Amino acid sequence: MSKVLILGMAPLPFEKERKVYGTGIRTWQFAESLLEDKHEVCIVAYKIPSTYENNNKVKVTYPIDLNKYKQEFEKYSFYLIPLGKKEFEDELILNDIHDSFIPDCIVGATFYPSFIATKIKSNAPFWADLFGHVMAEAQARAISINDDEVLFHYWNQEVRIIDKADIFSCVSKRQESATIGELGILGRLNRYTSKYNFTRLIPCAAPEDDFSHTKKVLRGIDVEEDDFVILYSGGYNTWVDVDTLFNALTLVMSENLKIKFVSTGGEIKGIDEKTYSHFLKMIESSPFKDRFIMKGWIPTQDVKNYYFEANLGINVDKKIYEVFLGSKNRILEWMRAGLLVLSSKVCELSHLLEEDGLGFSYIAEDAKSLKDKIVEIISNPNLAKKVAEKAKNYVIENLTYYKTTEPLREWVRNPKTSPDRDKERLLDRSKEEAFQNLEKIVKSQQEMIKVRDERISELEGIFHKKLIYRIYNYLK
Repeated sequence: MSKVLILGMAPLPFEKERKVYGTGIRTWQFAESLLEDKHEVCIVAYKIPSTYENNNKVKVTYPIDLNKYKQEFEKYSFYLIPLGKKEFEDELILNDIHDSFIPDCIVGATFYPSFIATKIKSNAPFWADLFGHVMAEAQARAISINDDEVLFHYWNQEVRIIDKADIFSCVSKRQESATIGELGILGRLNRYTSKYNFTRLIPCAAPEDDFSHTKKVLRGIDVEEDDFVILYSGGYNTWVDVDTLFNALTLVMSENLKIKFVSTGGEIKGIDEKTYSHFLKMIESSPFKDRFIMKGWIPTQDVKNYYFEANLGINVDKKIYEVFLGSKNRILEWMRAGLLVLSSKVCELSHLLEEDGLGFSYIAEDAKSLKDKIVEIISNPNLAKKVAEKAKNYVIENLTYYKTTEPLREWVRNPKTSPDRDKERLLDRSKEEAFQNLEKIVKSQQEMIKVRDERISELEGIFHKKLIYRIYNYLK
């Protein structure tokens, strides 16, 4: 068995905080699978401040006493060291934890923890989970805030991960291709790595535990027993197409009085604080505003009860690269609970839904297509039931935490560094030359522009002189 140091995000699902983001779910997807294989696991997790009801600052004392962080959950025993942002980025703390634990390998679970893992001074093999293509996310953020400066921030971190990690996991085959492209740009596709497989596919997944309905949360409370409930659960990030969702719901609600929309979740502080508020403003001006039940963030343990009382789970993506290269945890959870799924046809998972008959999809950013698909689903209750049941069985058989993490579990059993670890890479050596050449090119272009401007100015002078001369002769 191996000793695995995981850098990830918190809260983890079992902590039962009000908010659990996909990054925390991903961290536990990795950790639980490795614990199931009897590895010794130490999780160092960044506590997302807005997710904790009582965000007490974590006090870390030197040297690290791992026994203080021993955690017991169900049949698992592991170390869990939750840290605030300042502590999580502190190299002294990270290296002290590393040297106390002495891992056989390091695993970064999602992008930010993978970047932080590059700061650790270690010879241990390093697995970086990218969990979506970050430069596509950066593009979405840039659009949201109308500022491209954010691109440099993300690229600076992505470059460090791509340059340092020995192996990478991605959530889709599409993202694997994008990652291989970045590896090529940074010189990792060299003579040492010709036969080496840098990437592994680890899709989003659902937990193995059986989902069950533990209490009534909707029917007879916020909606009638015979209402058709369309559910959205989770954060409203930059990729959520609330305009298409609102327009489609308005169309279908005007035709069917029994349709209710229920939302659990809301804005994501520090990431996207505009999308959800924009949606609320549209709802407030709607004649159907009473049929939008906006619950906001609710305790994690209650969320699954909504799955059992809804008729349809709806995923509304914009047609952007972030979605095209990524995936969706919420879709897997709906499927696992037996809730029928309707999604915009953008991400790889949405294509699987349609092609394998596991759910329904509509044309992204097309309100009429979404409205028509909702009407079709309502009109075919028997088909909807069969599709939902098929999807549930598919997830149980193929998309559980343990099954999806097989590539990681195999690597952890015998972790190895990449063939080009500690090797001189040509592009590393030529980076300075490239910057110098770039400066020469820029100076050359500036000189060309200067000469061009001077020539234009000269020609304009000649033209004006000739024009004045001609006018003078004409007036004479």
